Amino acid sequence: MKAPELEGDRIGSVPARVYRTWTDDDVEIAVTRLGADDANEPGEAVVLLHGTFCQRSFWISRRGDGLGPYLRARGYDIWVPELRGHGRSPKDDRYRGWSAEDHMRWDLPAIQRLVADVREDGAHWLGHSWGGVAIAGALARSWLSAAQTRSTILLGANISEGDRWMASLWGRLAARALVGVFGRVPARQLGLGPEPASEGYVLDFLRWKDRRRRWTSGDGTNYWDAMPSVEVPLLAFAAANDRNDPPSGCRALFDALGGGDKSWILLGEEEGFSMDYDHVGMIISRAARQEVWPRIADWLDAHSQPPK
Repeated sequence: MKAPELEGDRIGSVPARVYRTWTDDDVEIAVTRLGADDANEPGEAVVLLHGTFCQRSFWISRRGDGLGPYLRARGYDIWVPELRGHGRSPKDDRYRGWSAEDHMRWDLPAIQRLVADVREDGAHWLGHSWGGVAIAGALARSWLSAAQTRSTILLGANISEGDRWMASLWGRLAARALVGVFGRVPARQLGLGPEPASEGYVLDFLRWKDRRRRWTSGDGTNYWDAMPSVEVPLLAFAAANDRNDPPSGCRALFDALGGGDKSWILLGEEEGFSMDYDHVGMIISRAARQEVWPRIADWLDAHSQPPK
C-alpha cells in the first residue's frame, strides 16, 4: 500500500494540511486536517463526512468559516475527508462505476486507518445526510472499526424514507437515462451542489429506494440486520422541515442502532428551537451556529477523555 502524502494548504484564514491516502482498492482520497501543525496540542480527532453533491466546503467555507473551524476552536483535531471523486480526491477512468457502497467499504476504512496511523488513537465520526448513513452502514458491516470510533454524530441521516420518485417507473427510467448519457448527475448544472454523483452511486440508491426499500449490500447482506450490534455512543439530529431526509427516516436509523448511550434531537420550533430547520440549514445557517454547533461540541466534550 502506498504511504500517505502530505501538503500544506490554507482555507481563507485557516491553515490546513492535506493528506493523500489510498484505499485498499487503490483509489486516492484527500483528507484535509485543520491547523498548520500540532503545536497547539489539539484534542481528540473528529472526522467530518460530507453528503451527496458535496465536498469539504460544507464544513469549512472558502473564507474559513463553518463547523470545522468552530470545533477546532473548541479544541478538537478536525479531519475533513472528501470521498472518492469529490473535491480534491481525483476522478480517474473508473469514476463512472464508483458506488455509494464503495464509500462505505473502501473510503471510510482508509480514512480511519490514516487518522489512527497519524495520531495513534481513534476518532469521533460526524456525518451529514449520506455521510451519516455511510458511517452507520460501515459500522454495521464492520468496515469501520467500532473499537476506533469514540462516538458518532448523525445529522439528517436517512435511508428508508423520502425520494418517492425513485419508486416510480418513470422516475427510475429518467434517472437511468440521465446517468446513462453523462455517466454522472451533473449536480452543479442542476443547482444541486458543487459535486456530481457517479452513475454507480445513483444505481445504488435506485436499488435501495425502489418499491421494496431494501438496504442491502452488493452481496445481498441486509444492513439493517446488523444495526443492533453497533454499540457506539450516538447523537442524532433531524430537521423538522427536512424535505430531503424526513425526521421519520432519521428516527428509524437512530432506533435501529444499538447501544445504551444514545441521544435524539429534533430541530424544530415545537422542541424549543428558533425555527423548523431544513436539510442544509441544520448545519449551514446563523441559527445553527447558535443552536446546533454548541450541542455538537458539548456532546464531544462529554464523550472525550480528559487530557493526560
